[in-house]
Amino acid sequence: MTTEAARIRRQYDEVIAPHYDRDPQGVAGGAVDLAIEQLVEARGDAVGIGEPIDALDVGVGTGRFFRRLRATTSWRVRPHGLDASAEMIRIAEAEVEDLVASVGDGGALESHFAGRRFELVSTHFVTGYVPLPSVAPQVRGKLLPGGLWSFVGGTRRGFPGLRALAESRFFRLAFPTRGRRIDDHVINPDDTGEVTRVLEAAGFEVVAAETLRPPVAFRDFDRFLEFAYEGGWLTPLIEAVGLHRAGRLTRAVLNRNVFPRTDHHEIAVVLARRNG
Repeated sequence: MTTEAARIRRQYDEVIAPHYDRDPQGVAGGAVDLAIEQLVEARGDAVGIGEPIDALDVGVGTGRFFRRLRATTSWRVRPHGLDASAEMIRIAEAEVEDLVASVGDGGALESHFAGRRFELVSTHFVTGYVPLPSVAPQVRGKLLPGGLWSFVGGTRRGFPGLRALAESRFFRLAFPTRGRRIDDHVINPDDTGEVTRVLEAAGFEVVAAETLRPPVAFRDFDRFLEFAYEGGWLTPLIEAVGLHRAGRLTRAVLNRNVFPRTDHHEIAVVLARRNG
């Protein structure tokens, strides 16, 4: 395991997992709900009335996707999950009945669940750390012909206001970044168009593609940390510059000069079917 991979795993185990399900501004939950709407539109609401379908959630986290799928549809699934965080898996196994889970890197998907292929694979908020072009062929290899891939992921157009702040003279003087930017820590695709092009090139037919731009608002520095650090959206960058360790004086300066603040994310929600 690389040093960076170990750092990300620790952040999810220790920082993000205990807070992940709070989703304080509903950004993750709203995107997952749209992904489920796409699935129901493509396959109907009666999937699995006979035999359950085999489904794999790569980056299963605390099991949000399977919980919401079961709560909002009549689908019957045999849930399988992969996540780099053992703590996330521990929570998911407690929350999702019959979950078959494995701890491992989503970038090495083909080394997990050997010999198994699925009717549905979901990758939700995985491509911030694993390049989409390396994920796509592995997802295809895990799907049965005609199987569906539910993709949800942030794009580089997300959080334009926070990006501008992170690159401002004020921020760089207060928190030396050594020239590193948000995209040095998070490797999202450029936009929804890039997602669809990569999926089509990997042998998928795009069934639905939508772009969400959910607003976010931070009345003060603590609400920002709750969302961006504990929520996992910008945890690597925040730790890299030490923002999570800001003292009382620094917090007061930030609250006076930076907050309250509004912004928006940009999330690609794409459903694709494996050709052949």
